[in-house]
Amino acid sequence: MSTLHLVSTQTESDNLVQAHHIHQSVQIEPWSYATFEDCFTPPYYGVLAFEANKVVGFAIVLEVLSEATLMDIAVDESVRGKGVGKALLSFVLQRSHHNGMEEMWLDVRESNQVAISLYEKLGFHYIDTRKNYYPTRDGKENALVMKWSAVGVKGLSRGAIKN
Repeated sequence: MSTLHLVSTQTESDNLVQAHHIHQSVQIEPWSYATFEDCFTPPYYGVLAFEANKVVGFAIVLEVLSEATLMDIAVDESVRGKGVGKALLSFVLQRSHHNGMEEMWLDVRESNQVAISLYEKLGFHYIDTRKNYYPTRDGKENALVMKWSAVGVKGLSRGAIKN
């Protein structure tokens, strides 16, 4: 089972390097390491998933006013299908709700049915389609815009997450 840790100033730089390698493995046009590292500073926050002292996943969230945006989430191929993505997503939903966020937005590749299914299971709803948004090896792919709302959500307590 994975353990989750918020990224802080005490986070070892090697852990961010490991997370960036995961990011690079899943993106056609990955962010530079400097951009990736910057996404773990306010108004962003990040969480890392560990197994056996190795980073196996991460999530990055931007919080502004009462809205959060899931900027990136990825799980190492070696542990996909074992609940790491669900744990990361559940954690950031709870944390952002605790931080006063009323909704969370995300974009997802139209072809990423595994992710779309997970998002739907955790309460995200389809809002719109961004045509030709994501680069692919052969051109462009549509992105689905999805939103989660804290209004009426049961089971999420503002007191459940400690900073």
